[in-house]
Amino acid sequence: MDLAFDDRHDELQRIARQLFQARSPLAEVRALEDDEIGYSRPLWREMAALDWIGLGQPETHGGSGGALMDLVMICLEMGRALVPSPLLPSAVVCGSTLVGEANSAREANSAREANSARADLLASLFSGDVILAPALCEATPVYSPARASVLARPVAGGFRLEGTKLLVPYLQGAQQLLVSASVDSPDTISLFLVDARRAELIDEQLPNIAGYPLSAVTFDGLEVDEEALVGEVGGGWELLRPALERATVLRCAEIAGAGERVLEMSVDYAQHRKQFGRPIGQFQAVQYLCSDIAIATHLTSLLTFQAAWQIDQGLPSTRDVAMAKSYGSRAAQEIVHRAHEVHAGVGFMMEADLQLYTRRAKHWEFDLGDARYHDEAIARAIEEALV
Repeated sequence: MDLAFDDRHDELQRIARQLFQARSPLAEVRALEDDEIGYSRPLWREMAALDWIGLGQPETHGGSGGALMDLVMICLEMGRALVPSPLLPSAVVCGSTLVGEANSAREANSAREANSARADLLASLFSGDVILAPALCEATPVYSPARASVLARPVAGGFRLEGTKLLVPYLQGAQQLLVSASVDSPDTISLFLVDARRAELIDEQLPNIAGYPLSAVTFDGLEVDEEALVGEVGGGWELLRPALERATVLRCAEIAGAGERVLEMSVDYAQHRKQFGRPIGQFQAVQYLCSDIAIATHLTSLLTFQAAWQIDQGLPSTRDVAMAKSYGSRAAQEIVHRAHEVHAGVGFMMEADLQLYTRRAKHWEFDLGDARYHDEAIARAIEEALV
């Protein structure tokens, strides 16, 4: 595995940092916490003009080409600047799932390959003209997108959806939802594209510690036609799993990027805050705290790069992705906890920037599976390798 970045990666990261510093300062991040759609449309259009929304997606499906590692560079800087954006849920989770559907149809010579409406949707998605929101989570203590209590009952000409999805991101700005539901077995899921503005759809905004636009969506007998089905009945997890793996790697990249910035904030504070007549950074205990932040950030970065490289090479990546998120979930908390020990009480004040990172770190800890979920995935991957 070669983790040496080439000039293209360095340049991409440099441009991303400059753009986010100019267009998404922390004052803008604060303001968007009270915004209904939760992200900056002008910044989204700029990212689309730079071909970043379709980055890592095949050009044959309207993407910009490139590799997942290219998108990792963008997400490192998004985490550093705390950029609120539908990039991961819309372009990565939903977009990669629809690309997987198109590839499966092509391999099977299915009539769905000729679905021009779906092809147009992908092109609009990667050009930034359309936002899709994944509706995958439910009221269960266990994160498992591979099963769903939301039901899709077959009816004449289509399906009737019944049930509630939680933590649906960026619903107010979305045109369609990607919904996981059970059709004939609680142990398998099917995927459906649903118009986010349907009158039968009941949504409720969910206040949350991170300040993200998250909603609960209830389907009360909402009917969709057969064309809304993504892939085959019961085949949703095969399409969704690779998309979630890509998004999980990018979430880890955001954690690493945020860690870099929190380390800079903590070191700067330690150099200027004086106690007992000298900067607190001269005390060994404070140096240890900053070292812990640096170590957690660095290891998260290495595991993220390794997982992205595995995916880009077409190699088995489930264990590597799980290792990255298992460690990243824990690192997200260690990073901000150590930073608060350096900053002491001032870090908890709403006027302080550190609390912005702390609140988002709590969301990142559980989003796309917490540490325990991915620990179990690592154990299963090792067990399968030994059989």
